[in-house]
Amino acid sequence: MAKRKFYRYPLYLLTRLGAGLLLILPRRWALALANGAGRLGYRLVSRQRTRILENLKLAYKDTKSPWELEVIGRQVMGHMLCTAVDFLRFATLSRDKAASFIEAGSAYSVCKDILQEGNGLIIMTAHMGNWELLAGSFGLQGFRGAVVGRRIYYEPYNRWITGLRRSVGVETIYQDQAVRQIHHHLRAGEIVGLLPDQDMDRVRGIFVDFFGEPAYTSVAPVKFAMASKAPILPAFMIRMPDHRYRLLLGDLIRPKIEGGDREASIRKYTEAWMKVFEGMIRRYPEQWGWMHDRWRTTPEEIAAEAKETVKRS
Repeated sequence: MAKRKFYRYPLYLLTRLGAGLLLILPRRWALALANGAGRLGYRLVSRQRTRILENLKLAYKDTKSPWELEVIGRQVMGHMLCTAVDFLRFATLSRDKAASFIEAGSAYSVCKDILQEGNGLIIMTAHMGNWELLAGSFGLQGFRGAVVGRRIYYEPYNRWITGLRRSVGVETIYQDQAVRQIHHHLRAGEIVGLLPDQDMDRVRGIFVDFFGEPAYTSVAPVKFAMASKAPILPAFMIRMPDHRYRLLLGDLIRPKIEGGDREASIRKYTEAWMKVFEGMIRRYPEQWGWMHDRWRTTPEEIAAEAKETVKRS
């Protein structure tokens, strides 16, 4: 344990130093540096490159050539690092500065109208584009709410990350506190942000078609919506070629129990938001985190776990 703490703190200081240097640079230079580092990392880190290409091949099968998949893969890590750069700049971000590079259209007024219903709003996004800036842009516009995120178990890092979110008006709900806190914010008529696009085998889920493959998917978003009557709004902060962003909204989803069949209704609405996510990822494949093993959990693993649970009981 002592050895682990020894290397964590110097690494933390080094990371803070690097972040400070990025803040000194003009935003355009910092983004160009991040994009270049991402492309270099793609070439040098073979494990990540292999995972990205394997996932792209699984998703697109024979509909894209190896060359097309390579073109997408080369951009993925650069986009992720650009996301990090703009997140690190939150402490210097103001409402006017954000508005100068975010094209939001009528998105904020649409959300204000939904919140007038009094049931809160669940905004769901994927790990694509800039999900942190998506939440931050709403915070800077004066919307109240919180995002659900993982607790980083090295406290200096955790304080840093949550502090950056707080600087733009966004609170963090840790996953182990999610149920009570989500309902609290929704009852208060606020926004709750969720990122449910990853494989999370520790949560209750079902297998939903995603790029033609069964993907274990959390049912919690739909259950929260049913319990609170808060609608679900898919939203995405997409990076444009000129270092600007565009805020895109999907169709509003209003989960409810239909025909007295709760489980079938949960499946229907979970499939609905996943379909929106897949459509957006297909439009901007280079901006999604293909290094994540989205299809890690298999139906066979879940079936085996269920049998083991029955045996123990």
